[in-house]
This record gives sequence, C-alpha cells and structure tokens, in this order.
Amino acid sequence: MIDHKSNHYTQLVEHYLGLESMEVTETLLDVCGATVDEQALFLLKQRLQEEQTQIPLLDAHGYVRLREKSEQMVAALIPLIAALSRAESEEEKQ
Repeated sequence: MIDHKSNHYTQLVEHYLGLESMEVTETLLDVCGATVDEQALFLLKQRLQEEQTQIPLLDAHGYVRLREKSEQMVAALIPLIAALSRAESEEEKQ
C-alpha cells in the first residue's frame, strides 16, 4: 500500500490534480474517495494515453498552449502512475 502521508506522493497528486479537469477529478473522487490510490490506476493510464495522443494533434494545429498543458499533464501522470504501480505490485506480493 502506498504511504499517503509521504511528501513526495502528496506532491505528485497535487501537481497532477492541479492540471486535471474538474470532471476527471470528480470521477477520481468517486473511485477513490478522498485519496488517490491504486484504484485510480486504470483511469490515470487512460488519461495518460489520451494526453499523449493529443500532443501531436495540438502541435499540428498550432495550439501551443494546449499542447504545453498536455505535455505538463503527461509529465505529471508518469511519476504518479509509477508510484501507484509500485505500491500495487508491493501489495500483491504480500
């Protein structure tokens, strides 16, 4: 299980949620309650794929700011997914 009191983990979640839309944030709250944990991995991986797909399309259309936001989202999601995946695999070993 992930240590939700960890400063590093809290920073990862805060950074990600600061970039995410309210709709997805509400979905995360429905899935996980007040914490973002391993239950959110499916949704986070889906969002990562969506954002990675959007980047070249936004770039091709010249939407620089939207592309930059997608790049920030990808940069926030990758370490968050990695942290949650590690926690999930540690939990499965126990």
